Amino acid sequence: MDNPLLRPLAKWYAQRCPACGTSRLEAVLKGFKEKSSCQECGKHLSFGSVMLKTALRYLRMERSDFGDLSSDPEAMALANALCRGIATQGQRAIDVGLPLYVVFDVTSRCNLRCIHCYSSENKKDLSTEKASQVILKLFNAGAGVMDFGGGEPLLREDIFDLLSYAKGLGLYTSISTNGLLLDNPRVDRLKALGIDHVCVSLDGATAETHDSIRNKHGAFEQAIQGIQTCVSAGITTQASTVVMNRNLDEVEDMENLLTGLQVKGWYLYDFVPAGRGKTLQDEALAPEQRHHLYETLQGRAPQSKITLKPYPYLITINAASASETYFYQKYGKLTEFFHGCLSGRWTCYVSSNGDVFPCHQLPFLLGNLTTSTFNDIWFDTESPVLRELRDRSALKGACGSCSYRNVCGGCRAQAFWRTGDHLASDRCWIHQ
Repeated sequence: MDNPLLRPLAKWYAQRCPACGTSRLEAVLKGFKEKSSCQECGKHLSFGSVMLKTALRYLRMERSDFGDLSSDPEAMALANALCRGIATQGQRAIDVGLPLYVVFDVTSRCNLRCIHCYSSENKKDLSTEKASQVILKLFNAGAGVMDFGGGEPLLREDIFDLLSYAKGLGLYTSISTNGLLLDNPRVDRLKALGIDHVCVSLDGATAETHDSIRNKHGAFEQAIQGIQTCVSAGITTQASTVVMNRNLDEVEDMENLLTGLQVKGWYLYDFVPAGRGKTLQDEALAPEQRHHLYETLQGRAPQSKITLKPYPYLITINAASASETYFYQKYGKLTEFFHGCLSGRWTCYVSSNGDVFPCHQLPFLLGNLTTSTFNDIWFDTESPVLRELRDRSALKGACGSCSYRNVCGGCRAQAFWRTGDHLASDRCWIHQ
């Protein structure tokens, strides 16, 4: 049952200041650490602060549990989107989840043929008009962050129009690219439209390793050049790595390389043998290797000059970490709030033709945004996949009996591609 105060309070926090455009939620959060420079925002700080503290007490949380959200544009975008979603959906936005984080692969075309790519299908790209309609539907449904991927998104002639449209709606907008097309003219356009960040894939500390995974000689040098061009332009630049057996020993060297390149953040993804990579089962890390990697990153993160973001660990097994560890201190309370695995709950994947999936590595088609509304897809009570992903009591094996089941849930993609059952246990070391 809805708390009668939930919707109106969320709607109040979601409103934007007519003078400076800041959401009331952001103004209140900023008000905890500094005096507001906007007189209009200042009128609402006292009421907003009291109500926020009351809400946190109800949730048995402290404001410090969520860190300084107001200084993190991506986190702030997610928080604002949550308010917008609760304002329209009420309690079910919390019970079911919202597509706060969306991966939109705007094209299946690519200039590489990477051995580990989760996407092995060629789908027709949507027109500019239809792709824009999809973006709008997702924004209205509660999306806060939208990452544009592919294929290679920069192969779309209208990619800058789509990015600009998303930015204009108020979405935190990023683009994930292999870096080969990040020349000066394109980077200048990304800078001009205000892209929030660019993420470049880097799968090795050496050209030999990266090029073997990316299946192209010279891909490493071009990716490095792309990173340098973005950093020089003043764009927030991040990198992403799919960690597998053939590059596991280069993780430390990659961190040193990326630190020298002055990237801001580094996503480390656990290899899932999906799509084209399903024949590479031997490249998947064993539980003990995952454990060692996580502990290594846990030890290096406090001193690292770049933000280390090992996924899916930060949204799953981080909940099982000791409370004094770095990643728990930084992300633990958020992990517990979102209850681990986000697939079909707080995130979704949209392919180049508008198809919607729970995440980019779970091949369960939920519907298509060119023919259906997002709400009809997302809140479909007849969908067995969505029902199962949102019910932790349905988990099987070690994940089903694990004491961290309700705050973790394991990685459903790892389970599916290893066993064929998305409810099976993943290969987490916690239950080994």
